[in-house]
Amino acid sequence: MQSNGNSTVAAPVAVRTEGRVRYLTIDRPYALNALNRHVLKALAAELDSVRDDPEIGAVVIAGAGDRAFCAGADLSELAGLDVAGAHAVLQRGQRVMSAIEELPVPVIAAVDGYALGGGFELALSCPVLLASDRSKFGLPEAKLGMVPGYGGTQRLRRVIGRAPALAMMLTGRHIDADRAWHLGLLSGPPEPAEDLTAVAGQLASELAELSRANQALILESARSSAEGIEGLRHEAALAAMAIGSVDGQEGAAAFLAKRPPRFGRERAAREEE
Repeated sequence: MQSNGNSTVAAPVAVRTEGRVRYLTIDRPYALNALNRHVLKALAAELDSVRDDPEIGAVVIAGAGDRAFCAGADLSELAGLDVAGAHAVLQRGQRVMSAIEELPVPVIAAVDGYALGGGFELALSCPVLLASDRSKFGLPEAKLGMVPGYGGTQRLRRVIGRAPALAMMLTGRHIDADRAWHLGLLSGPPEPAEDLTAVAGQLASELAELSRANQALILESARSSAEGIEGLRHEAALAAMAIGSVDGQEGAAAFLAKRPPRFGRERAAREEE
């Protein structure tokens, strides 16, 4: 985690759009991109914008500079808080992480450097997690007399299993990108740092051209807490919705006709011509 009393509120998150991909870059490299209330507010606003914009099909979240994706919560905002104040801060952070997880388009975390504490929890909330070979991951709260509070105790356990998750949380130790890959934390093997942006962008572009509506159904099914027969029923219901949708029928027709599918945006544009 990183504290910096000289943080600025101006443009804490840099935003750009390329095609159907929205890029969100935490822009506080002097503070190792630590999360403060301004960053969380900006992320929340941008996530709302993506949710309401059917032209966006994927999101990439990264950190500015070459040292950290995000080194955690800004400790200058935590110092001196009582229980009620701390709880309000944690709830604000949890709302942002949940908004990422529940976004109806795939979100890719492009981790280069440190992803610690709240920064690791931010990455864990993204359905797709890519990392450079120089990245480090950890929940160091135990070393500070604290507890992960942005969803890390829940999401890390679900991703890599109870035993390795507890080892990380109780010791506060970091793991490197290779270990993260072998634990199943990453969506692909570590990339050279100089290639990460291009790899994340290429994957985001591919995802963005698929059916946004039916990608949302996949994401909903995958994050469901239902298991066993209830999980299968939920999956079948969502899959049936996808098959019966306009995009689902377009996908089947395109496959049978041996042509690329033309999902939502492309089809609407063609019909207007």
